[in-house]
Amino acid sequence: MNTGTTKAWFQSRAMHMHIWTLTLAIHLAASSTLFYSIESQLEAFQVKKERVKEREVYLFAVDGKRRPYSYINEEGTLTGFEIDFINQVCSVAGKLCYTILAEYQECIFTDRSLDYAGRGLMARWFHGCPGYAITIDRLNEFDFTLPYLDGIATFTVIPGNPSGFDPDSDDYSDFTIVHLSGAPTNEPCLRRLKKRFGKVLIAQDLPEAKAVLLNRTADVLFSPRRKIDGLETLPARFRCDINGAGIMLKKGSNVATWWDPAFTKFYSSGAYAKLCVEASEKYKANISCLNSLSEAQKLHPYQSPPQSSAEPDKLWTFVVSGRIAPYSYLNDEGRLVGFTKDFLDRVCTKAGKRCTLLLAEVSECTVRKGELLYPGRGLLEGWFDACTGYFDTYDRDNSWDFTLPYLVSYASFYVAIGNPSRFNPDLDDYSKYTIVYAETAITNAHCLNRLHKKYGKLVVVPDRSDAINMLLNRTADAWFTKDDGAPAIEKLPQQLHCENVGTSIMTKKGGELPLWWNKVFQEFYTSGEYNAFCREKGREFQTKFPCLPEPTWSVQQQGL
Repeated sequence: MNTGTTKAWFQSRAMHMHIWTLTLAIHLAASSTLFYSIESQLEAFQVKKERVKEREVYLFAVDGKRRPYSYINEEGTLTGFEIDFINQVCSVAGKLCYTILAEYQECIFTDRSLDYAGRGLMARWFHGCPGYAITIDRLNEFDFTLPYLDGIATFTVIPGNPSGFDPDSDDYSDFTIVHLSGAPTNEPCLRRLKKRFGKVLIAQDLPEAKAVLLNRTADVLFSPRRKIDGLETLPARFRCDINGAGIMLKKGSNVATWWDPAFTKFYSSGAYAKLCVEASEKYKANISCLNSLSEAQKLHPYQSPPQSSAEPDKLWTFVVSGRIAPYSYLNDEGRLVGFTKDFLDRVCTKAGKRCTLLLAEVSECTVRKGELLYPGRGLLEGWFDACTGYFDTYDRDNSWDFTLPYLVSYASFYVAIGNPSRFNPDLDDYSKYTIVYAETAITNAHCLNRLHKKYGKLVVVPDRSDAINMLLNRTADAWFTKDDGAPAIEKLPQQLHCENVGTSIMTKKGGELPLWWNKVFQEFYTSGEYNAFCREKGREFQTKFPCLPEPTWSVQQQGL
């Protein structure tokens, strides 16, 4: 190897060594950085673990689709005004809070014009749902914190308003209205606004609502939105809410007891106004902040009544479907009223118990599959304590407990006007007739067997409207039911019994409610107060309720 070649070889070797050393240094630095990153995360995890150990964690659920309030940003992070707001109020309260994602139906949903609490809130997956308008009809079902956002209701149409919809009119009967499931802009709100209306559709989300507008299935969208891309929001402004939107809570929640004082302090310090300004700039959008907290506070509290000193932690919750007037229904203002609510209030007051009546779908209390009855999810999972207005039957005794009966009940047969099939309930053999009944009714095959009736074709339908339609279109001869006052059909006079005793309150097997309820109700009945109450309610609702007979002297002496 000559001198030039040797020199070149050493220079090349030195260069390779330099590159290798530099590469090693970079790898070591990267490893060090990675190790430091993991170490830092472990330290942060330990800190978080200690914080969680020290105090309760509060979870608030948003659907992540409401920019600028809560949405997923370009990096995939949940962000928005409500995220910042909740963090700051929780900091003032000294509480550990997280905002998580959940579909809105886990908070609230609409079924056949009535709103019901969602599974997530009822099952305590989280503590509250931020950004929900406080309305009269929602207060039947939920508690709320103080409002922190202003509310609005608008009507939106296809550009140019081809249907000629006028929001200022008192009569919307000629127009098909669509609203979003679970929204405050619903049928109860239209009634409070004194609007007459006809067909109302329910859309599960905004894309569906836009679709039914654009394909002309609906004429107008009633919503709490100021602007919807691609559509025209009419200038008229309405209110469905009571002073705005707050955090929607399960009935009996304790969240408002610490949130409201913390929010009041946050507001009074000027931090709320500061956050509103900063958020408008940060998210490049107008935030519907409150103009005045005192205005929002003054109407009435948004929580359940104060706790009883005897049982500070227990709110007894009863449910109804809200579809059976005059027993339980929403009045024109959207308030849950009726015989059942007043009856519960009276007995609970006598017992010194803290009680509330909520709405729940029938399937949360009882589910039928074929001829078998199963307890509903809501009752089994403890979403509530009891279901009112259920009949104590042999098949229900398998899976539920019942209170003493508070109404007398009978089963009847309905037929088409004039009884064209000549159905006779007094017969022992119904084999040549088609009989229909509702799937959750106690007027079923088991009851017909107990009545020693032979039968042929039985048809099970989802609800009373399907049964009535079958009579009207002559696909059934008779409807076997406990219902009373069905329209456009004829009730036959014969009365039959499917239940052990009468209408009772149904509880989970082994439930504690009957233990105190029966004692108090027995005193209420034997004193004569119950029958006086029934007469009073009969006058109020202009209905003859099937109340228990007046107590005899022996009953008064011995109890029920």
